[in-house]
Amino acid sequence: MNQLSAIVLCLSLSFSAAGSAKQATPVEQATAVLKSGDTELAIELLKKQQSDPQAMLQLAKIYIASDLDEAEDWIEKAAEKQTDSAEIHYWRGRIMGSQAQNSVFSALSYAGKSLDSFTRAVELRPDSVRYRNALMQFHLQAPGIAGGDVKIAKQQVLRITELDVKAGLKAEIDFAFAEEDELAAQQLLNDAMLAYKDIPDFYFDAGMIQQRQENYSKAFEYFTHAISKKADDERSVKVKYSAFYQLGKTSVLSEQNIEAGISALQEYVANYPDLEGLAPKPWAKFRLANLLALNGQKPEAKKLYQELLESSVQDVAKGAKKALKKM
Repeated sequence: MNQLSAIVLCLSLSFSAAGSAKQATPVEQATAVLKSGDTELAIELLKKQQSDPQAMLQLAKIYIASDLDEAEDWIEKAAEKQTDSAEIHYWRGRIMGSQAQNSVFSALSYAGKSLDSFTRAVELRPDSVRYRNALMQFHLQAPGIAGGDVKIAKQQVLRITELDVKAGLKAEIDFAFAEEDELAAQQLLNDAMLAYKDIPDFYFDAGMIQQRQENYSKAFEYFTHAISKKADDERSVKVKYSAFYQLGKTSVLSEQNIEAGISALQEYVANYPDLEGLAPKPWAKFRLANLLALNGQKPEAKKLYQELLESSVQDVAKGAKKALKKM
């Protein structure tokens, strides 16, 4: 038995031991490998199932962080193979949106594909806050020539609120900031922090606003509040870990609160939850190395940078190479 077969067999047995009524599918096995951190092996396993649209989707999600053209190829294949999957259309929207931002000559074409995909995802799953939020964000961020429409964005805010009050409040805040109504947005955010003071969600939003305005001490304060709060659902878990990451990033940007930033990024790396929308772990390791270097811990920083030279996230690998040359 070769190494690959042995790993797959172990994964199948682990699924059975966990009480699964049936053996894990090849795509489930590959996904488990991916979660264990072996991206190359996961890609190898998924490509063996490349006629399966779920394998194609997983490949697109892997490549979105490192090779958008490759991600586009796989998501297009998945969408052609399974036309009625809201999740595939959602990811196609994300990938085409990223391509639009990185393209000069094809931006409008990619934007149109992104809009079509988000719209289709909502049509297929009208009760999904996640898909409606993606459609809302497109209409808020895209110019009219690319299909953006503030009226449609507002419709999505209202529909999201009907589905989930807390998510609706977040959507209202995003809408107000996008419309540059900072007074209304700040009032909504203050109200949200009072109404939901025991969860991290709105403290994190406040921190991000302060970080963008380069008010780093205030951003650090809000992120510190966020990581101290209880995360009682998946969305709040994602927000809390985003706060750990952003607290570390704020320490890098400000070159202050270094030890707290190191602790936050160490927590992020050690207990990284596999949830959509979180910063990739290599970015957290890169920022952790930045802080270790700032803190005079050069050997530890150098070791991390050397590990990151092989990162699949190209900007991280380039940043690590550049940092090592300066050490």
